Order: sequence, then C-alpha cells, then structure tokens
Amino acid sequence: MKAILSLKRHGYLKTVGVFLIAVALIAGVVGCEGEGEPDTYSLTMAVNPAGGGIATDLSSHSPYEAGTVVDIEAVPNAGYQFHSWSDTSAAFANPNAARTTFTMPAQNVTVTANFVGPLDHFKGYWTDETTAPNITEVVYLEDQFVSITANVTVAMAFCNPVEKYHDGKTTPISNPALHYTLYDILYEEPPQTRLVEVDNQFGTQQLEVWGPVGLLVPTQKLEPGNHEPPVRLDHFLLYVVEGPPVNDVVVLNDQFGGEPDAWVYEPVLLANPVRKTHGDEVTEIETDEHLVFYNIDIEDEPFQTQVQVNNQFGDQTLDLLDPDLLAVPSTKTEILPPALDHFKCYGAEGDCMGEDVLLDDQFLATPLEVHVACDRYFCNPVEKLHDGVPTPILYPDNHLTIYGIYYEATLPWWSVEVYNQFGLQELLVGDPAFLAVPTQKLEPGDHGPPVDLDHFLLYNVIGGVPVEVYVDLHDQFGYEEEVLVIEPLYFANPVQKTHGTVTPIQDPAAHLVFYGIVGGTFDSFVLVDNQFLAEPLQMTVYDPELLAVPSLKLFAEIAD
Repeated sequence: MKAILSLKRHGYLKTVGVFLIAVALIAGVVGCEGEGEPDTYSLTMAVNPAGGGIATDLSSHSPYEAGTVVDIEAVPNAGYQFHSWSDTSAAFANPNAARTTFTMPAQNVTVTANFVGPLDHFKGYWTDETTAPNITEVVYLEDQFVSITANVTVAMAFCNPVEKYHDGKTTPISNPALHYTLYDILYEEPPQTRLVEVDNQFGTQQLEVWGPVGLLVPTQKLEPGNHEPPVRLDHFLLYVVEGPPVNDVVVLNDQFGGEPDAWVYEPVLLANPVRKTHGDEVTEIETDEHLVFYNIDIEDEPFQTQVQVNNQFGDQTLDLLDPDLLAVPSTKTEILPPALDHFKCYGAEGDCMGEDVLLDDQFLATPLEVHVACDRYFCNPVEKLHDGVPTPILYPDNHLTIYGIYYEATLPWWSVEVYNQFGLQELLVGDPAFLAVPTQKLEPGDHGPPVDLDHFLLYNVIGGVPVEVYVDLHDQFGYEEEVLVIEPLYFANPVQKTHGTVTPIQDPAAHLVFYGIVGGTFDSFVLVDNQFLAEPLQMTVYDPELLAVPSLKLFAEIAD
C-alpha cells in the first residue's frame, strides 16, 4: 500500500488512484490508519421539508478532514423561510444564519437546512379523555391578551396538518412534521371577554373572544408514520369564540385519509401565539400567525385510531376519536372601544340654561331642535379597576355636564349592538333625554379646557341586560371600592351642536354607555365653565349615580 501511495503522489497510477479514492469515499475515509494521508469524512447536505429550499456546501470539497471549517448556505424556495441548521454534532458558527460555517467532526455527517412555510391548516381530532394522559405541569404564558401562570392538564385534541381544497384552490401542506396537541389549562385569573376581527379564506368575521381555555403545543408524531421533530415551535393560547357560521364545503386530506365533503360551520376557538416559560426553558413567539378553529361535519363512518407522540411534556399515547375541527390560518385585529375615558357621574344642582340648540347625530333623520333645561349630572374622568385590570385616565382635563332636554318631535326607537369592557350587549334605545356638554372644571384642582371631547346626545335604554359586576373607581374626589354596576340606562352618540356657532363631531366612532351604579354618599362643590355659561358657575355635586363606559357601536337599525 505504501508503494502505491508513493507512486500516486508522483502522478503515477492515476487510474488506480481514482478507483481507490472512490472506494474510500464509500467507506467514509481516504487513506490508511497509521502512516499516510489523514482520515477524511463525507458531508451530505439535506433540506427539511423536501421542497422547502436548497442547501449548498459552498466549499465543495467533501470529504473533509476533522476540524475543517466548511462554508454552507441555505436558500428558501418561494413561500418558505429559512429557520435553522441541524446535525448530530451541532458544530455551527451560527445555526440560525442562512449562510454560516460548519466545523467538520470526525465522522460522516448530514447537515440539514430547516425551512418553514406558511402556517398549515390543521384537522383536529378529539381524544378519548378517559385514556388521555394528565400532564400536571406548570407553565407561564404571555400573549397579546393575558399573562398567566397555568396548570397544563388533560390532552383534549390532536391536530394533523391537512391539505384543503376550497373554491377550486388547493392549499397544500407546507410543514408535514408539525403537529399540535391541545391541552386543557387551569389558572386563577378571571377569564376576559374581547372582540376581534379575523380574516381568512372564509372572509372577514367579527368574533367575541372569551378565555383563555387551552394550550396548543407543537408535537412530533412518532406513530403512525415516521415524522421528524417539528422545527416551528410556536405555541398557541386558545380562546372560546362566538361568531357567524361559515356554512361552506371543503375537501380535506391528511395522513388518516381524505373527505370529499366536509361541511364547515361556526367558529369555536381562536389561537393566539403565546410565549411559554416551562421551568427554565423559554419558548419565544416566532411569528404573528393565528388560527381559527371551526366545527366541521364529515359524513363518514365513526373514526378511531391511536397515535404515539412526543413534545415538551414527554412521550404520550393518545386515543383519537372523530375529527370535528378545522383550524384555518388567519390574520387578527383586536377591535377596541374609542379612546375615551370612563366617567363617574354625580347628581348635580347649579343652574337652568333655558337655551335652544339644534342637534344632529347618527340617529336623527333631520336636526332636532331642543330646549336645554337644568343640569342633572356632573362627570369626572375616572380610573376603573375591573377583574384586576386597571383602565387609567387618558384625559384628566375632560369633564362633562349633563343637562335635561325637551323637544316636540316624535322619534323612532333603535336596536343597537355595542361592545365594551363588559362584553357584547344588545340595547333597545328610545327617546333622547339628556345632552352632555364638554366642561372645564376650575375648582377643585387646576384643570385646563377639555381636549378633543365631543358633545353627546343621551338616549334612554328601554331594554338591556343588567351586567351586575363590581368595580373599583378612582377619580379626583377619592377612591371607592366594590361599586356595583347594574343595568345600562343611557346610550350616547356624539352629536353636532348648533348654538349660534356650529360645534361639529370630532370622532363619529366615540360612543358611551351609561350604567346605573350603587355607590356611596357624597357631597361637594365644583366651579365649572362651558359653552353655555357666561361666567364660571358653582355647582353642588352629590351621590354618584352613573358610570359612563367607552363603547363600540357595532350595529344599529330602527326597531320594529
């Protein structure tokens, strides 16, 4: 062998040398142990998933000696993004950079470029809860809505990536290794209600969101099939939702088979990406993608199978039942009430205006001429604490004086749907009863004129469901705990007022719902000024009677 190698070094026996090199590459080593050329090892480039992109050995000289620094590069295909490099030795300069270097170990090695495509659709299978494992792990979860410490308990559902055919378009599976397990969670904080707007392949929908109620965990499916561990590690916090049904038909095809006709009905869950802390391990949010889960109905034989899975909570066996859920990638926008303060309104006595004004708002077909009479309420901006969530004061100079009004016109009633921090409510709204006027409070305190505050026309609420919740209120007059909020009494539209000059509406989306409250006894004086007053007026204020809550008007029509 030494003679052959010596001849090879001097350019002889090239044909024999090439043959020997080829044989050595197959074995993964060139040369002989001991004396001669150093050992070398083969480098193989791979991609995950197939079709996600291209992985290239830029040095192009495999096999390599151990310790050789090799240039490598990953280029994603359209619709994919590079995620990370992986191999058995993890000898990367930067495993998260698309172009980096790799130090060759003393062994044959396969280096894999991991790509992620857009978030897949998922077909959800309920588990048999009687056989599902109970995890009993504690995690800390932070998403756009909440920060909670939760106990992860029973595995409730398992989600396969699924190919979907809808309206002539096929949405293929982008990340076949990514599966999810849905776990029930328990925590101490009271659930919150919000309103969001989502957009996906079924259109734009407004959803009332409540929770959270579960945690969706990236999972490797071990059996059936031979799936790699998932690369994308986003967790999702799940919320119960109410929204309009889709009533559409799709074709679904996953590892367990295909359904030619799957009816998609109402949305039932919203999945927010969530930052998870489990012991010392923190899993950050990687994307801003969301999922909406819909109830589906598949006309098929009853389904039952078993899967072996692994995730951050260990190996588990899940008995799966009928597929009843379809998770659809969605964009999400939280719908927030207008940037108005809450107001705490006190009974008031001070003066009677005796003024005539012309009012025009979103409910009036023609401007309404009213006679402004005596003041009835004076309203301070107020900080509200509800279910442990504080709502601070935005505009400390903004106050309202509320006057009774009289008019001769006969006006229709309205059906109104509103949303605020007390949830979604349907109101039957009757005749206007009061006019709220932006007011400067001169004493007590040192307040400037109101900032960007509209006039409001207050309509009687004829029908509305009591909220019956307790809040803490803190305004300039003091701190009051456990104030009972009862039923909605008035709905307020921003209104244009003509009184010599025209005061136009500044924010047409700004609405208030005034709720009756049961507060303590109170008696004080304020010095105020507004557009009706020729000079500042001293007003007596007494027991708090109303809480005004910024509200979003979602729908309004003339009542039958």
